[in-house]
Amino acid sequence: MRSYPRLPVLGWSAYAGKRAAPARGVLSAPHRLYTTSGQAAIALALRMLETGPGDKVLVPTYHCPTMIAPVVRSGAQPLFYPITASGGPDLNWLLRSPVSGVRAMLATHYFGFPQAMSGVRAFCDAHRVALIEDCAHAFFGMSEGMAVGSWGDFAIASLPKFFPVPEGGLLLSATRPLKDLDLAPRGWRDEIKAAVDVVELGAGHDRFPGLNTLLGGVFGLKNRLRRGGRSANTPADRGTGSAGMAESLRLDFLRTTVAARWIAGSVCQSRILQHRRRNYAALASKLSGIEGAHSLRPELPADATPYVFPLYVENPAASYQQLRSAGIPLFRWDEVWPGTPVLDDDHGLDWSHRVFQLGCHQDLSLHDIETMATTVRALIRP
Repeated sequence: MRSYPRLPVLGWSAYAGKRAAPARGVLSAPHRLYTTSGQAAIALALRMLETGPGDKVLVPTYHCPTMIAPVVRSGAQPLFYPITASGGPDLNWLLRSPVSGVRAMLATHYFGFPQAMSGVRAFCDAHRVALIEDCAHAFFGMSEGMAVGSWGDFAIASLPKFFPVPEGGLLLSATRPLKDLDLAPRGWRDEIKAAVDVVELGAGHDRFPGLNTLLGGVFGLKNRLRRGGRSANTPADRGTGSAGMAESLRLDFLRTTVAARWIAGSVCQSRILQHRRRNYAALASKLSGIEGAHSLRPELPADATPYVFPLYVENPAASYQQLRSAGIPLFRWDEVWPGTPVLDDDHGLDWSHRVFQLGCHQDLSLHDIETMATTVRALIRP
């Protein structure tokens, strides 16, 4: 089975390409704070807004649970709103709905496509609702002439979705200083582990020509020693129960690692933009006319740097697990938050089951894209 990297991986090529001026996007915001994740950034934004019990936060029906968890942890109630066919908030629904007790609204740029934000901003201003602009899928891009991340009272972003780093998020604001959030530094074990993990992943995908064999041997020995020293009762991960919740709370108040910040700041941004746009266009071409599926956004706007390629599949149950088993880097948001309502004219819950998010990041070659598209066409069932 062919192995495709699910997310960007570090290698020599990450530093190749023409050095251009930094692309417009979330880093245009003057106030920035690096966090452990996008989820942590949402939690910190809610903390800055003093959100708590008795408050409500508007959230989209199309979501990853990590978007909703910080709202619930803050003590606030998530109030779900529908999304339109373009992925934007349904402003007509919002204008008809009571907003008493709503403290904040989370609005998302899905798949890397900047949404029109002027109407959302006007709604929030009219109802004294703080806007948290979710740029986890849109690190780069422009919305109505402004950089993504510039419309919200706060904005959040995710580093691993665009950069070859093991972790990291950003909390940003165009208007509000973030000096009150003094995050704790990471311990030396976390710092070393982050640096080692990112190099190990890159070596596992042969991204360090000349050193791959040596690094593979070193990391293979490390993993054998680790497995030999692990107790049979040692869990493989932290889980998602109360211990997992406590761990999430701890990570909310920690800085991201030095390795993640350095890598994200040093790799070639122009390569990220060019390769993602190239790969997206290739997928749009090669999957055009596929029976039983179609691209949600076949045309890529000039101001968009895609996170994934969204493929709407009419019969997702017939092919999703087969594609995953074939190694295709894709996923969907079919795990919705309990209590997410069915709303009139909403596309969110439908997208949760039917939209496959296919990888198109900069570390997938055109050959990777071609073989991925061939597999997708073979396995999608009408």
